[in-house]
Amino acid sequence: MRRSIAWIVPLLMLLSHGFTLAQDHAFSLTLRGGYTTTSKIYSNPDAADPELAGQYSGIDNIYAPGLELRWTLPGQSIALTLEVERIAKSQEDIELVGFTNPPSALPIKEGLRLYSLELGGLLFIPLGSDQVRLTMGGGLGMYIGERSVTIAGVEATQQNSPISVGIHVETSFDYRITQNVFARLDMRFRDPEYTAESRFLRPATQYGGQLVLLPEQTFRAKVNVNGLNFGLGIGVELF
Repeated sequence: MRRSIAWIVPLLMLLSHGFTLAQDHAFSLTLRGGYTTTSKIYSNPDAADPELAGQYSGIDNIYAPGLELRWTLPGQSIALTLEVERIAKSQEDIELVGFTNPPSALPIKEGLRLYSLELGGLLFIPLGSDQVRLTMGGGLGMYIGERSVTIAGVEATQQNSPISVGIHVETSFDYRITQNVFARLDMRFRDPEYTAESRFLRPATQYGGQLVLLPEQTFRAKVNVNGLNFGLGIGVELF
């Protein structure tokens, strides 16, 4: 992704040379519905065996709400953005759990939550029309992550609050519906990753008439939300 930034930034600077975008409004607010293609949860990231450490559960097709505030610099073809988004999804299945005593096939509900705060810079690409707008750019993001896991009805408590910092690249396309209202389609490349630490506060539970002993020690999982992110939104020019 850093290589992408390296060649995209000079390209955008070249495109912006001599181009000034006339804007009637400096600020806009967009309500955005996001779709992330895939994410991965690695349940044994510290395992000595690389094959075991690389095993993951995939959580795909994640829908998330978001908001974006955009400020277009007066008389310029550049905009600054502030975007917030909450990505969350869980899934349930019957899996063989190795760290219980004894190892058993148990119902597991596993999920992730990611709170995204991204600052970016965008360049308007000239298209020769006031009806449509195309932008390209990128920026920095801060991501606060959580991982949820419930085994046989007992939910683990997360022990830390991991924060990940990374870069993103994005492009967006606006279609003006009225003078102050527009529809937006965008796509983002980002790769937030964090490690969550969890612990069961109950030592045991009953499942299927059997006593299942839960681990007392803290266990770790690595979460990687590395899928493409697409957005569809409706926006309004404020002032």
